[in-house]
Amino acid sequence: MPDTTVPTSRYRTAQFRQALRDRGLDHSGASVRRLHEFDSTLRSVSLGLSERIELALRGHLDAAGAARSGSHWYLDRRVFRDAFDHRALLRHARAALDRTADPAIASAWRERRLERVPFGMLAEELSLGELSRLTGGLEPGLRDEIADAFQLPPPTLRPCLQHLTHVRNCCAHHTRLWGRRFRVPPPTFRSPPDLVARLDGLPKRTPAHSLELLAHLAETVGPCDRHAAAVRHLLDEHDHLVVGIGGRPTWAAT
Repeated sequence: MPDTTVPTSRYRTAQFRQALRDRGLDHSGASVRRLHEFDSTLRSVSLGLSERIELALRGHLDAAGAARSGSHWYLDRRVFRDAFDHRALLRHARAALDRTADPAIASAWRERRLERVPFGMLAEELSLGELSRLTGGLEPGLRDEIADAFQLPPPTLRPCLQHLTHVRNCCAHHTRLWGRRFRVPPPTFRSPPDLVARLDGLPKRTPAHSLELLAHLAETVGPCDRHAAAVRHLLDEHDHLVVGIGGRPTWAAT
């Protein structure tokens, strides 16, 4: 991996230098630049996996909800738990539609009537955090369908999406991953056995643990060989930096 020529702030440089120093690693200028590139690649892979999961979440919600209550299912209060704030969802929906830059969605929303906007359209305008809250408010049967699509135990779906949203936002805003403990923890899994085995030995809240979890979720959509190869190559080239992400994910094992 060549040294980066992208300038970084003095604060970011100091962050990386101190993180290397704390782990007894070389903290020269060249090492700091290499760590910046390592961290950047890790964020890119994490974002790529998050994108697959977010797109799949929109698709699963659209299909499962439509099968239950039609293409405008989000307007049906019965689709959600009694404690869910359905009015808040509709407020967020209107605000999201007011901001749309998509001509087709803007046309459907021209009269500001939600009954003209199917969920598939609305979902394109909702953030991952808003989709996470919506999913957490679904009545149990529908929630279980979404959890099953991602091969997750139903009680872990909402906290898993909350963690995914946090990781995705860290990556999207170029927050340092190396040496980080994520503020929003993932859930503790006792099933399915293959996921439990994948996460075994990887400390929670670390990038390695989160990468393994993201890979599990993304693989329910399809193979992630390109992403796995990128992480494998990165860790093989910089084995001494594995200490800063919590271990080597089995997903990227040689």
